[in-house]
Amino acid sequence: MLEDDLDPGAHSEPIVVRTPPQLRHRGKFMASLKIRPTDGGPVQEIEGIADTEDYARAEAYQRMDAALRQVQTMAPDTPAVRTFIEAASHMHDLRQALGALESAEELKKGSVSSWLRIYAVVAYGRTYGSHARPDLAAFVELSPSDVALTARLRVTRNKYAAHSENAMTVTKPILDLQQTLDGDITIKQVSGITLDSPMPISFVAEFTEMLWSLVERLTAALQPMKDAVRRELTREEVANVFDNPQPLQLVTATVEEWEPDGRRPAYPSSRFTQLHIDRGEGESTNVSITR
Repeated sequence: MLEDDLDPGAHSEPIVVRTPPQLRHRGKFMASLKIRPTDGGPVQEIEGIADTEDYARAEAYQRMDAALRQVQTMAPDTPAVRTFIEAASHMHDLRQALGALESAEELKKGSVSSWLRIYAVVAYGRTYGSHARPDLAAFVELSPSDVALTARLRVTRNKYAAHSENAMTVTKPILDLQQTLDGDITIKQVSGITLDSPMPISFVAEFTEMLWSLVERLTAALQPMKDAVRRELTREEVANVFDNPQPLQLVTATVEEWEPDGRRPAYPSSRFTQLHIDRGEGESTNVSITR
């Protein structure tokens, strides 16, 4: 984007380069971007320096926010805020399910594509029956066809994806027999053969179409919830979080602290969100932003 194209309050994408030798003591990488002040004044260049490319970008964005007098903070705890985050949390599961189906479609055939479709069923299954939030249907009206397909997906999840009870998966015992020259028959090998049939493509296509529709409808349903947040927060509350922002802080924890029965915390338990990272595996946290 050229400087002349920047509207008031707009910015360019950051460019990251190796830090010049004279600034190397401040960090290995330097991110720079251009902004035009909200009053429409001359374009300014903002720089951020850190030891990694990601942190350099984050530093540049932080300096840009300060220059534009923009603040990002967690919202105060109000009924409207809680309703919004409960609804918005469903978007992550819908996108995960849709992403799994799209990745499976790219692969076309094979075990991985089948596993991705199974995961999509599990991800969509998280949008109902939770003890931590209302069902997706509390925020988006499901059509009769949506209700019928969801019922079939619920059975698929409970009987096939999460448990092995469906006729799509069957195991048969097989004997390899050997007859000797004297007529004696022995059992050489006892085997179990499991046949796992994939979900029909027509069923997967119907599932994909519903997910796209639900994402669109949830996006529309979230807009009045955002408006409710704006109406509910008083000028004093907004001014207070502007002057004393509570940014989301990601705190890493060792894998030894991880427990599989950890319960999803209710908002606003803390602005400090703990992430368990197994450094040896190089895993990264999956993040989605719902705007």
